[in-house]
Amino acid sequence: MTYNNSQQFSAVIFAGGNSTRMGQDKALMFGGVERIRQLCIDCGIVKIITLCGNEERISLFEGEVWPDPKHCQKLSDVIRWVYSEISGPIQFIPCDAFDLDLDSLQSLLQSGGGVPLDSNSNRQPLLANCPGDYQMGDGSSVNSLFDGLTTIVITESSGGFSNYNEKSQLTERQQY
Repeated sequence: MTYNNSQQFSAVIFAGGNSTRMGQDKALMFGGVERIRQLCIDCGIVKIITLCGNEERISLFEGEVWPDPKHCQKLSDVIRWVYSEISGPIQFIPCDAFDLDLDSLQSLLQSGGGVPLDSNSNRQPLLANCPGDYQMGDGSSVNSLFDGLTTIVITESSGGFSNYNEKSQLTERQQY
């Protein structure tokens, strides 16, 4: 099913972190990157890129997989680089968006661009929806790259916009 011409979007899935605080590879948890790829396919997104971190991780993922360039030292560098490599609108998705579902992703794609709030009213820049004409910020932090995007409030889907960095948060998720 295609929503608001979602075929024009590129989806970029972040799956290159070390998952140190979680203690296991978040890209492989709860259906992992493959679950997120399937959500993108179900929304009609044709171009889906998984950013895998180092080259040794390429074989962990299906589809189009890009390693981080050697010149990128931190996530904001990788985001800036990938943004320069892709034309048109981009939907960013972190691999630890364990609660992202079809309705949440469709809501993001239909938003017209912005950074969603999670259920705790925190901006989630790694779920940014960037229109094709967006001018990325100049800062060195991930947040600063998306400062120019409006905050989008999608109340009915906000639970799908959470991310998880530590094992203790998984307990909270199970109660959710």
